[in-house]
Amino acid sequence: MGSSRRTFLRATAGGITASWGGLHIVAGPTDFSNSTPSEEPAPQSQPFVYGTAFYRPPNPPASMRRQMLKTIAQQYKFNIIRIYSSWVYHNREPDRFTFDELEEVMGYCDEFGLRVLMGIITEDAPYWLEAAHPETRYVDADDQAFHLGGSGNNVSGGWPGLCLDWEPVREAAAKFIQEMAKTVSKHPSMYAYDCWNEPHMEPSGTHRFAFAPTVEERLFCYCPRTIAAFQQWLAQHYGTVERVNAAWVRSYPDWKVIDPPRRKGTYADWVDWRRYIIERSTNELRFRVHNVRAADPHHILESHAGWQVAVEPMAFSGVNTWRLAEVVETWGLSNFPRWQPIPTMPIYLGAARLEITRSNAGHKPFWMTELQGGQGSNGLFQSPHMRPQDIRLWNWMAVACGAKGLLYWAYQAEATGTEATGFGLVARDGSPTERVLEAAEDNRLIQAQWDIIEGYRPKAEIAILFDQDNPLLTFAMAGNEDPSTESFRGYYKALWNSDYWVDFIEPTSISGAPYKLIIAPWHLMGKADTCAALRHFVESGGTLILESAFGRFDERCFYNPVVPPYGLAEAFGYREKESFFLETGMEAQPLSVPPHLPASERIYLEASLEISDPLPARVKAYTYLTPIEVSSATPIAHYQNLTVGARKKLGKGQAYYFGTNLGASIAAGEDAGIELVRAIAREVAKPPVTADKLRPRLVTGNRRSLLMVFNDTAEDQTANIGIPKQYHRATDIYLDQEALLEQSTLRVTVPFESASVFLLE
Repeated sequence: MGSSRRTFLRATAGGITASWGGLHIVAGPTDFSNSTPSEEPAPQSQPFVYGTAFYRPPNPPASMRRQMLKTIAQQYKFNIIRIYSSWVYHNREPDRFTFDELEEVMGYCDEFGLRVLMGIITEDAPYWLEAAHPETRYVDADDQAFHLGGSGNNVSGGWPGLCLDWEPVREAAAKFIQEMAKTVSKHPSMYAYDCWNEPHMEPSGTHRFAFAPTVEERLFCYCPRTIAAFQQWLAQHYGTVERVNAAWVRSYPDWKVIDPPRRKGTYADWVDWRRYIIERSTNELRFRVHNVRAADPHHILESHAGWQVAVEPMAFSGVNTWRLAEVVETWGLSNFPRWQPIPTMPIYLGAARLEITRSNAGHKPFWMTELQGGQGSNGLFQSPHMRPQDIRLWNWMAVACGAKGLLYWAYQAEATGTEATGFGLVARDGSPTERVLEAAEDNRLIQAQWDIIEGYRPKAEIAILFDQDNPLLTFAMAGNEDPSTESFRGYYKALWNSDYWVDFIEPTSISGAPYKLIIAPWHLMGKADTCAALRHFVESGGTLILESAFGRFDERCFYNPVVPPYGLAEAFGYREKESFFLETGMEAQPLSVPPHLPASERIYLEASLEISDPLPARVKAYTYLTPIEVSSATPIAHYQNLTVGARKKLGKGQAYYFGTNLGASIAAGEDAGIELVRAIAREVAKPPVTADKLRPRLVTGNRRSLLMVFNDTAEDQTANIGIPKQYHRATDIYLDQEALLEQSTLRVTVPFESASVFLLE
């Protein structure tokens, strides 16, 4: 449980080595460890992993722990609990570790047959280490050092930890991880390690009382060791200072004078700096994995993200979830759908986060490692309550998206600090709530369908293309990633409402991909390999959607003379002209249009695309309106006398171009954009099941299947859903009664913001 849900949605560098405890520790952070996860086989297939976060000091009180765990195991039938306990709590003096409370909790789990997901929390460092090495504090872009202190997610203090680029911190952290793993691995209840809770550059979730932190106060780390390590990284990637100077347009005399960027205005240095931080974060997870494996070669290695890059920003957090998922054996996510004030997180966005997590995991299993158990709390602020219908919807959404596990945050309502009164599945005194009763029933029904769920994975025919350099470049340009994240959200919203499964892919997955449609949202940087792969995809029969500014910059962050670049202008038959920047695309509220504004100036405030193909539609422009010069393509969209959209058949496939940030326009509420994307998708792919106002998803098994029907509207909805003809019987698993299935059509009514589940036979 990290700071995302509260504040975001919320010297020498290398060549020095030290030996400690048989572990070879490299001083430079660019290679915390060259280790990879153990090649030992994972434990045999288990039923659906279902449980709750349970222990985080001081919660629950010692007097309540045994009875609560007995209730979890025997009454609610959960099969796992999560322990979140920090370095500062167990290592209060050098070389002195106290794990008595962990042993107590795990002893009860041994007794009741519960499994344990053990958290590795080093982002809450001991005060003795800070006192001995104050130079190891994190430093922001304004050169402010971040002292250890308390935080809402750990009232024991030690937050945000100390910078692992310093050898004393790495040595002490390695010792703590290994000592903890040696202790807990002896218990029969030990099942898996949560190797990093919501990986991110921890101080980026800065806690403030009455004002938001500046951009500079959320950027880390600018301490001497991290800067030196960045210089070493540049040397490895560029070879010579002269090449850095050419790439960044600088005149550095040597490596030692290079400073990471701190202010807005340049591009290539910012993209390199955040690329480095992303690699650094990936190496930190490797460091944790290595030290767990040094003490315990057997149990599962898991980690879970608080931010799902693509639909959420990545520059501050400094992580790429694809790279992190490669390091562990099971990947996961946190999901707090009712953490925001009204309006709460849209259901389609939660579905997108799950599909991104599945895409990150590849062929590995993934879990919803944190699902909000009760109302969110941040001091006086309390979020809307989690309702039983929310529990049901997100349980089955996770299953539908392919998850193989689910844990709540948390079991008992928090005791103190800004999270006090919040997040509990049960009340503070341990008494049951409607939420925990719903969770127990959902668990029972999910386990009963394990034969269907175990081998299931959605098969997507549509992919959304992500390249980390595009949001990083957007951040360098604007100080935020909104045009990128909103574009991804909008396209996914359109596909969710059209009942498609979606894979999120990186450019290396384009070639040979089984997809019929690829969408490339907000793709500012046109890399040669990506352009070649997309052209081949189209020529081989695929359909491609591009939007404004695709390939505007090259790999050096230089403005390309021809957009789209690398021969795509000739292949796709259009070339961009100068864009119009739209004020309405950057404001929370629409700007009023002055009554006497000349017609030629209205383009900046009220531009839209009049689309003729594949269906007539009018879509409001967003961020940019970009006219094009058409050579061999067919014009399909106009604004006044400007051509702003085109379609080109190439080889066996076709490419669509829309001269605006179409995805962001959809995310902002342009439902006509949903119809447009649906029409393009329907030309090439048909969802297995579909409906009008309900969102059905089919989970197929060998003999039996599950139909999950989600209602993401604010009213109860009834719909007829066409079912594949091989099914002759439908049973509502909650009512335990047969539903009316006539001529392969199932008529269903689903309560608002809830889900219904049918067993098909």
